This record gives sequence, C-alpha cells and structure tokens, in this order.
Amino acid sequence: MVGCSPYAVRETLKDWYQILQEDLQQNDCKIGGYDVDGNPIVVEIDESKFGKRKYHRGHRLEGVWVVGGVEKTPERKCFFVVVNNRNTETMDTIIRNYVADGSIVHTDCWKAYENMVNLGMNLVHRTVNHSVTFRDGDVHTNTIEGTWNGIKINVTPALRAKKMVPWLLIEFIWRRKHHNDIFGVSLIALRISVLIELSVTQHD
Repeated sequence: MVGCSPYAVRETLKDWYQILQEDLQQNDCKIGGYDVDGNPIVVEIDESKFGKRKYHRGHRLEGVWVVGGVEKTPERKCFFVVVNNRNTETMDTIIRNYVADGSIVHTDCWKAYENMVNLGMNLVHRTVNHSVTFRDGDVHTNTIEGTWNGIKINVTPALRAKKMVPWLLIEFIWRRKHHNDIFGVSLIALRISVLIELSVTQHD
C-alpha cells in the first residue's frame, strides 16, 4: 500500500468495511434474550468516550461517545453504537434495536437507562451505583468495562478520531464473531489496521 493515493486507500478501506458489514447479520449484534435452557441472559450496557487529547496535552478530550453492550456468556456477543447524545430517547432506541426481549440488563445509575422497563420488552433492569461501589452482589458492569479496555489498548490515540471509531468497532465485533478462525481474523485485521493507519496519516 506504500505510495497509494489517499483516494485509493479510502476506497479499499470502504471495500473491506463493506465485507465485514455484510458478514455481520442482525442477530450478530442483537444480544441477550434467553439461553438454550430458557434462562434470561445478562447484558451489561455502558458508555465510553473515544478520543484524544486536544493538541496532545491537558485534560480536554475530543472524540465521540459510544454506547456498548456485551452478554455475560462464553460467546461475549456485543454491540457498539456511536451516539451524538446519551439521553433517554437515544438509549431507548439502542435497547430496542440491540437488546433482545427478556434480557436482564445491568447498568450504572445513569438516568437515561431508567425508561427501559417501560418499553414492553419484558426486561429486568438492575443497577450498580459506581459512586458507592463497582459491584453490588452479582450486579456489575465489569464485563463491558473490560471490553472497553480491550478495544482501547489496541487503538492508538491517533485512531480515536470521530471518522475512525465506527470502523474500529465493526472490526472488533467481526473479530469476536470469528475468534476461532485465528489466521483469517489476524490477516484481515492486519490489512484493515494498515489501511486505517494510512488513512489517518494522509489526513493529518
């Protein structure tokens, strides 16, 4: 890819992105519901900000908010949505689109989550007050918190620009779906990572 024009890099990256999107069916991103024994699945939902320091200094963090969810199952199915705000309407829409009926949902005490029990989805909502504790019995958001860390540790600050975050999240979901195909996942992830790095470099 060395010597490729910015246009060629962008178009190739779009092609790879399209391949990943086509492979990810709706049920790959709709999580929770019931397991094979009929037990409700626990889903943890949280928000995290992806960004980089303004001018690489100080405490001002520019970037985008992402709402994410992950199952407490061996598969760890997950979803991520870039959002413009974190109000009740946004959270309700995300829950309708990405959480299956009958799930047990764990969140922090952010008020925008409170209306989910009124959506007619037979959801059980349990909260943990992070200003007091990070675990209240078996109620916590440690799984999604760990998932955020797993995503961000492999993402350099330069890639946390608004235009790059959706690509990175789709790639993460796709890799998790195909985690048993180590060679294929590694190969495609490497290609996408190189393309993203080139795209960022050419736009800085």
